[in-house]
Formats: sequence, C-alpha cells, structure tokens
Amino acid sequence: MLKRFFYPILASLLLVSCGGAKEKFTVTVGDVSFDMVRVKAGTFTMGCTPEQAAFPQGDWEIEGKYDRAAFERVHEVTISQDFFIGETEVTQALYEAVMGESPSGFANGGSYPVETVSYNDAMEFCRRLSEMTGRTFTLPTEAQWEYAARGGHKAPAEPTVFAGSANLDEVGWYMGNAEETTHEVATLKPNALGLYDMTGNVWEWCRDWWNDDFGSDPVTDPEGPSEGTKHVDRGGSWNKVASHCRLSFRYGLDPEYKAYNLGFRVVCE
Repeated sequence: MLKRFFYPILASLLLVSCGGAKEKFTVTVGDVSFDMVRVKAGTFTMGCTPEQAAFPQGDWEIEGKYDRAAFERVHEVTISQDFFIGETEVTQALYEAVMGESPSGFANGGSYPVETVSYNDAMEFCRRLSEMTGRTFTLPTEAQWEYAARGGHKAPAEPTVFAGSANLDEVGWYMGNAEETTHEVATLKPNALGLYDMTGNVWEWCRDWWNDDFGSDPVTDPEGPSEGTKHVDRGGSWNKVASHCRLSFRYGLDPEYKAYNLGFRVVCE
C-alpha cells in the first residue's frame, strides 16, 4: 500500500469557465489529478443507428450469439440534466491513490487504464472518491455513456461508428493495432467532447443491470432494470475486433467478474 493512502487527501476542484458555463473541473487526489468534462442535457437516438448497422459483423454476431436488432434497439433518449464524465478512463495511478493499490494485470505504468476491476470494485472506488472529494462520483448509466461517446451536445451532424471517427485506428486501441496490451490514456484522437478512449483500450462498466431489449418507446434518463445478474459493459477493448468497439455494441458481465481488458470511467452529476 502506498504511504500516501494514509495521508490526508487533498481534493481540489479547479473550475474552468467557458461562456459562463463550467465546461470542466479538475480533481486532485494525493498527487494525481484528472479532468471531468461537462456533457450538457439533450436528446439523441440510442442504439443501432444506420452507420452502426452498416458496419460488418464481428465474431460473436456471425456465430448468432448477438442480436443487434434487439440488443441495440433504436429508440429516442432524453438526458434531462447536465453531467460531468471523466476525460479518460480511470488510470492505474488514480485507482492506487484512491484504493491504496492497483489490481492491474498490465503493470505498464500510472498513465495506463486500470483493469482487472469488477463492477463492485468500481463502485467502491466511486464511494471512496466521493468521500475524499465531497462530490458524488458514480459509474455512468448506459444511456449517459452512449450519449457522451457519441459526442453529447457537440455530436457531429453525421454520426460516426466509433467515438470521434469512422476510422477506429484514429481513436481506439483494439485487436488491429494494440499489440496485445493496453496503452496510455489520451494518446489517440478524442471525440467531439474531448473524451479519450471511449472506444477501445478497456471495456467500461456502466451502472445499469443488463437489459436484453430497450424497447422502441422514447425514454428520459433511463437507468435500466431494477435488478439482474449482469451489469453492462461498453466500448470494446484492446483484444476485441472493431465491431465490438462500435458505439452501440453492448455486453454484460457478472458484477464480480474481472479481466485484463475491463476497466471504467466515472461521472459526477
């Protein structure tokens, strides 16, 4: 355990103002700082929109284990309140500053995404970070995640397959370019909101229980089923094919499951 875990925690909030709205704030825990980016309220189309449907299927889909039409049902979602989301995935350095140790299977360095983290681990991290900073951190809902990944209130007029580009090599680490390992956060192109690695690098836990079908009715601030056996993961990872890094691709895992390709990012409402 790091000695700094036992020291009083310095949590500073630096508010950056743009046109009167706070576009970003910085949190410092110990000697580790990270930025949270504002996502303004809005309405978007969630699910397998035309650019997502046109992208070639990946292995699970070809084998008939994944139903885009149901799992990624197209529907209108309204996010009624602004929220802040991590500019990057939670890094090994930040996780260690909050939790006292890093569980990562890849000991690549502090600026690499933390992985081998269960849903329950991620929620405990959020609880401790909230306690340390006096702000409420948690995991994003699935709708918040996809809205932010698509660019939120700054989303391009022509939707992209991945977060910030139609070319995954520009924005994400995946089977085609990662060379079987994670990579430092924020080394590729960000999306329209300035968020990095929303596709690729490591899967990201969401707060929702898995839902087989969203339904097609418009919804506001959905949070998923009230109970379940699996929690949602989004974004794909360093060892997955490009199709699994699509913005609408979904997966679900047991809340205690851990793997070398599974991490998270946080939101603050």
